[in-house]
Amino acid sequence: MKKFVFAVVIAAIAASPAAAAAKKKKAARAPAPVASTNSNENSWKFAKDAFPIFLPSWSIPVYLSAKNAQ
Repeated sequence: MKKFVFAVVIAAIAASPAAAAAKKKKAARAPAPVASTNSNENSWKFAKDAFPIFLPSWSIPVYLSAKNAQ
């Protein structure tokens, strides 16, 4: 009985990459749309979203409350 269960487990492990590959082929979709083709706009959005990284820790709650108030 142990040999049978072991064989089933090994077969399941061996079949999982094939099942994942088949699922991946099924799930292939069109690529996501690009946010904007204007590089200046993309740079501005990146800088605006990265700004809290450079703030001191005590000022982050102030920044977030001001951002949520808009």
